[in-house]
Amino acid sequence: MADPKYAALFLAESREHLRTCNQLLLDWERTPGASEPVNGLFRAIHNIKGMAATLGYGPVADLAHRAENVLDTIRGGRTTITPDLIQLLFRSVDALEKAVEGAAAGKGEPSARLLAALDRAGAGGSGREQTGADGSSREPTGVGGESPAPVRSRPLPSAPAPAARPPARPPGHLVGVTIRSGTPMRGARALLALRRVEAFGKVTALRPPATAFEREDFDGRFSFHLRTDTAPAEIEAAIRAAGEVEAVAFDANVAVETEGPVVAARQIRVDLSRLDAMMKLVGELVVARNRLLDLARGDDTELQEVAGSVSRLVGGLQTQVVAARMTPVSEVFDRFPRLVRDLARDLGKQIRFEMEGGAIELDRSILDELGDPLLHLIRNAADHGLESADDRQATGKAAEGRILLSAVRERRTVAIRVSDDGRGIDRAAVLARAKRDGLADAAVETLTDDVLLRVLSRPGFSTARQVSGISGRGVGVEVALARARVMGGSLEVQTEQGRGTTFTLRVPLTLAIVRALLAQAGEERYAVPLAYVAETVEFDPRAVTALRSREALVVRERVIPTVHLRDLVAAKGNGLPARRPTIILEVGERRTALVVDALLGQQDIVIEPFDAPRGLPSYLGGATILADGAPALILDAAALV
Repeated sequence: MADPKYAALFLAESREHLRTCNQLLLDWERTPGASEPVNGLFRAIHNIKGMAATLGYGPVADLAHRAENVLDTIRGGRTTITPDLIQLLFRSVDALEKAVEGAAAGKGEPSARLLAALDRAGAGGSGREQTGADGSSREPTGVGGESPAPVRSRPLPSAPAPAARPPARPPGHLVGVTIRSGTPMRGARALLALRRVEAFGKVTALRPPATAFEREDFDGRFSFHLRTDTAPAEIEAAIRAAGEVEAVAFDANVAVETEGPVVAARQIRVDLSRLDAMMKLVGELVVARNRLLDLARGDDTELQEVAGSVSRLVGGLQTQVVAARMTPVSEVFDRFPRLVRDLARDLGKQIRFEMEGGAIELDRSILDELGDPLLHLIRNAADHGLESADDRQATGKAAEGRILLSAVRERRTVAIRVSDDGRGIDRAAVLARAKRDGLADAAVETLTDDVLLRVLSRPGFSTARQVSGISGRGVGVEVALARARVMGGSLEVQTEQGRGTTFTLRVPLTLAIVRALLAQAGEERYAVPLAYVAETVEFDPRAVTALRSREALVVRERVIPTVHLRDLVAAKGNGLPARRPTIILEVGERRTALVVDALLGQQDIVIEPFDAPRGLPSYLGGATILADGAPALILDAAALV
């Protein structure tokens, strides 16, 4: 079994190459005559093969080798590009992904049928799998119709065996290698290259020493003497098979490293669990800092200075740890072009999928939660939202439907939208179904966007005429809304019949430590995340009006419905104070005026995870520890507006 350090590098690098493969295949499918996608695919799969062979992952290397053969025949013009061939390569990338994920555990053996199809295509044959009389895929048959023995993976050697050596002492080469700039874990990549080279002969005079490979300032350049009869071209091929090798030089062309390596841009891969542990420790420091600042409010000048210094240091550490966890949303977005492509094939629809705002960054903990809700919303858009090509053309639309996945920064939150230009949601049909199921009052005549979302997110609610393998069981919107609440965010829907639907998922930038406004109701204190606070005003009874039989407040000529926190939480304590501050909460286009007894200032709070008991009101989104050590509940703004 490979060293865990190398196995982790293999997984990380292979996942990146596989993402590249999927994107290149999508580009190639749109423009079959282009040569760039083919060359890019060949390089990516070749890198996977080289790493897998080096680490002894035979099934992965064998599968990659067969796919590489197919691409080589395409590059050489010996195979005709057909939709079946491209689909075969899509399936090969899927199989490679499974094999890579299961490599360390010895799992992920590809199917014999796939390997046979690759062999036929690699020999210049068709990329179509053989099928039975009923049209179903079947294994290729042997003589007399008998099934042949299953094709077994043939593991590739980790490096070519050294040439047979004559009795005379073999000559020695001075070899210089440069790992490509920006490659993560350059030292591990250099060690992989050395491991392949050692199969040819004895390696000596390594500069810099192998211990330097583990330093952060290792720039990826190293040199060594290799005593071997093997030709330089064969040595170079083995080194480049380690992947991410920019240059290989021999003898007079090598600049020997005599000094320490030049400091380059420092980048390392860090296990996410370590960042999680650091964030928890920083959270504890924030709580302790808040407590220290609270204690330093007296007359002790020296204590105040120390508290101020500690506060600045903790604030700086907090900023750096949060920054280290920020990740572009493209890491999640890039999963979906391939998904939509497959959905379009399954549904028989023409779909153009576009993405915007992939460079927007979110905390890794938020990013990890986005996959499921976006998956459900995109599947619903493809299945329910977009019409068939014939139906679209009958209404004057283009045959190709459009789904847009976008991200945009909005103050302290990020809005992620899934939009389609399909049929839109039939509010009348939803209302009729909701009344029939007892989810809406018989007197309701129309559904606003807010009420529509509440109905759509009811467990099991669906307007689909039949359940498909893609959607129709009424769980998509429910899952998306539930996950949004877990992240401290919100979900909104806007739809126009015949024009399309947009679901907007709003999430905070980070989940662990947030800035909050502290409010009081009766004897209790509550925290309101500042991400959803538009402004604060005084409650003026003269500005009170009504909006749909509900109390509202007129603020700058805008009518905003009110929520009295004291009444909402059944607060205990003395009567109403003379002055009542009001927090204007804003989630997207919606606003609510939250009337409280007092405002107690702002504070960085650590959101403490807890198991919510059954029946906990939806407007409570978590808990925290305040500066004086007392607990406080966090209000969920999205549930109040």
